[in-house]
Amino acid sequence: MPTWFVHFASLIEWAMAIYFIYAIGQKLNNIWLKRMPWVMLPYMLSGVCAIWYHFTYDTVGWLSDAQSYLTFLGSACFGVWGYFFLRSAKPKLFKRGGMTERV
Repeated sequence: MPTWFVHFASLIEWAMAIYFIYAIGQKLNNIWLKRMPWVMLPYMLSGVCAIWYHFTYDTVGWLSDAQSYLTFLGSACFGVWGYFFLRSAKPKLFKRGGMTERV
């Protein structure tokens, strides 16, 4: 029973985070915060696969594989999102005397 609670609570948490991040992005008119929920979807779908896998008493093997691939896809998407997010940041980073400073 505690495992099911953790799985469902995790999905509810991701759904709320997706909603609130998009709402904050809309309020601040920040395109990167409005794009972030799309990047979070593979992780949420990974959680759905984990619940579905356990719901079938761990007999459907492809669900475990799908969960792994969706987790990898989510990490890759967050990496790409983070790269473009930092690249679009207003303050440029540069090196001076071995230290990184913001201008």
